[in-house]
Amino acid sequence: MHGVLPILMMMVMVMLTGCSNDDDYRAPYTPDTSCDFSFTYKDGTRGDVYIVQQHTKGSNGFPVVIMGDGFSQKDIDDGEYKEAVSNAIKALTMQKPMKDLVEYLDIYSVVVVSEESGIDYNKHNTAFKTYLESKENTNVIGDTTKIRIFTYCSLREDLNRFHNALTIMLLNSADYAGVTLMSIDTTVVDTIPQGWSLSFIPAYATVSNGENVFNELVLHEAVGHGIGKLGDEYWYNKPLQKQKEDTVFYKQSRKSGCLTNIKYFHNEETGSWDPKYIYKADNVEKYYIQRCVDAEDDILVPFANDSRYASEEHKWIQGGYTYITLTDSPCGKQYEYTDEKGKKKVIEPNKCKAIFYRSSNVSMMGDVVNYVDLQFNILSRLAIYKRINRVANGAGWKYDFETFAKFDKGESTTKSANTFKMPSTTKQRIIRESEKQLTRPKIILE
Repeated sequence: MHGVLPILMMMVMVMLTGCSNDDDYRAPYTPDTSCDFSFTYKDGTRGDVYIVQQHTKGSNGFPVVIMGDGFSQKDIDDGEYKEAVSNAIKALTMQKPMKDLVEYLDIYSVVVVSEESGIDYNKHNTAFKTYLESKENTNVIGDTTKIRIFTYCSLREDLNRFHNALTIMLLNSADYAGVTLMSIDTTVVDTIPQGWSLSFIPAYATVSNGENVFNELVLHEAVGHGIGKLGDEYWYNKPLQKQKEDTVFYKQSRKSGCLTNIKYFHNEETGSWDPKYIYKADNVEKYYIQRCVDAEDDILVPFANDSRYASEEHKWIQGGYTYITLTDSPCGKQYEYTDEKGKKKVIEPNKCKAIFYRSSNVSMMGDVVNYVDLQFNILSRLAIYKRINRVANGAGWKYDFETFAKFDKGESTTKSANTFKMPSTTKQRIIRESEKQLTRPKIILE
């Protein structure tokens, strides 16, 4: 039994009805034709569960439960919710490593009717009482206790399966928002984390230039945070003291296998300058450089020494876990810099400090608003691969570098390209105005 969850479950009266054979396998994205079973929550809310897919690889399967809030009976009858679920599954499995792990997934769609249609910045009469917290950030508020129990019931009250499940809550909204709740079992000391995850994602999320970013949010929130339990790789300019205050929580999370794509260095001056990482800091021609840290005696060593990964970044780059600190003091050294138009400039960048580092410049766990064609970097793919294999195959599964490398760089099981390469430059979106400040995942240590 894990944490206080069993007590919560015992307090809630749930009635399961109409159960059917769970062994009926359906291929991914196949439309559901009948409800597999239903349950009723203590307040009368009904959940109709459709088994979209059952695993064909692994002994257990990795459970993914998809629900929606703010979808009225009309929205459901018109097929809007079913289409949103289909889009979520496609986004979930559209990119490496997930597109090659899809057969390990058990996917459930739960139909829940809301009295009112739509989700916005006000509280409405919806099934899970979700609403967007602010126009200044991407946080979402909802009845997480009720969502926990709906997930638990959707998995036929199997606590072991719930403990490692991912719940995706699709919001009937086009606003740009999204956040993930990551429960971490701190009784586990391992490189592979355990604990339930919940990702809130607007089903029609759009940024200020009109582009839909739903796919990016599913990959970042549900796959990155929810499955891989990864840290954010974007950053905001914050005082160094604020970074230091957050190291205790970071270290606790790392002991349980989380945030493995982020590294903490006690000495913020560690590393050497690398002119590859020169960035324009603002609109007045100020520049700064992020320090690279040589990958020595850590998780990046096998990749740095393997020719199959020569085309990918595998250095620790300053800035991550939402933190960096820019100062007005120049570093005292000039660099020749070639800008995006091919013109050479000689600059003296401003100094920056950070004690949290990421392992690639641009990635899916970074800024998903300002860039397109984002992919997961090495450490993100590794964490996702480990987590799904451990949950789907049981505690006896052990990680092997060579097996992972062959999987990671081998022939893909889909029609997409069979190799992964982080683009040296990514296509940048043109945003008309500043977007909301991204919300870090809410981590619950249990």
